[in-house]
Amino acid sequence: MSTTPEARPTRRAFVGLLGASVGALALVTSLPAPAALAGQPPLQIWFIRHGESELNVPGTPRTVPDGGVSYPLTRRGVEQARALAESLSDAPIAKIYTSTHLRAIQTADALALEHLLPLALAPEAVEIDFGVGVNSGQDVRAVYSELSRKWLIEKDLDARHGDGESFADVQRRFLPFVREVMNRHALDSGIVVIVAHSATLGFLVPVLANNVPADFALRHPLPNTGIIKTELRDSRLFCTEWAGLTTFGE
Repeated sequence: MSTTPEARPTRRAFVGLLGASVGALALVTSLPAPAALAGQPPLQIWFIRHGESELNVPGTPRTVPDGGVSYPLTRRGVEQARALAESLSDAPIAKIYTSTHLRAIQTADALALEHLLPLALAPEAVEIDFGVGVNSGQDVRAVYSELSRKWLIEKDLDARHGDGESFADVQRRFLPFVREVMNRHALDSGIVVIVAHSATLGFLVPVLANNVPADFALRHPLPNTGIIKTELRDSRLFCTEWAGLTTFGE
């Protein structure tokens, strides 16, 4: 199909139109982000531990590997998740990410239903694999204590138990994920929630929010559905509250 001379724009008209478009684009991109324009508070990222699961009940044997749909919430854990959702019904939650372990998904789902939000799955946020095998008879708490000493006191980030993860392994999967979330929502306001696990959050949040001592979680373990509140300040996370605590000294 040929174009008639009347329909064909001149080069001068085309260049003028292009210049106008570029100028409009520059005007749009130079405008402040909606949150900044409205003078709203900075983005908050809340890290939430899942509700009580079968793994948290003393004496429960580890009969299958911890992953996928194993170890769901207990009845108490379901009640905790429901209470969490109700307590945060008025919170300005904009996005929910969750570990892909069932107990975390169940907890996050209670929040998602309350706020009519979809869930974003985050396999990077699963619990640390401490290398304790199924039916091994090993005490997970003893392994946790030993690795905590090596990671936090001896600064041996490559220490591991059996085939489990090292601290360096956990950092390589979790830190880039959270930083990507920070970048993705940097111009937003409100709250982004990440539902994960006690050890992952206890060890890694102090790396991201360095106003919290590295061993803080050892002295103040995060309870089921406990919340670590942080906010974005100058492209870094700053912890404002850890399960109700607002000071993080010795």
